[in-house]
Amino acid sequence: MKAMTLTAYGPETSFTEAEQPRPVAGPGQVLVRVKATSVNTIDTMIKDMGSDLPLSPELPAVLGMDFAGIVEEVGAA
Repeated sequence: MKAMTLTAYGPETSFTEAEQPRPVAGPGQVLVRVKATSVNTIDTMIKDMGSDLPLSPELPAVLGMDFAGIVEEVGAA
């Protein structure tokens, strides 16, 4: 699958397209084919401030939790 990833932190950093392995829905999870997404304020803060924020993920990272799409797989339970 294609994903926009962050490979460095900082105000001048850009997201880059990268190929990622297709995830599998685990127990209590669903796999969604994303049709639309956004970059919100917290994503911008993470990109700009990096490890100064305790919630920043390790790099490379795929940011964002806002999306709409189609459920393709349902995990157990």
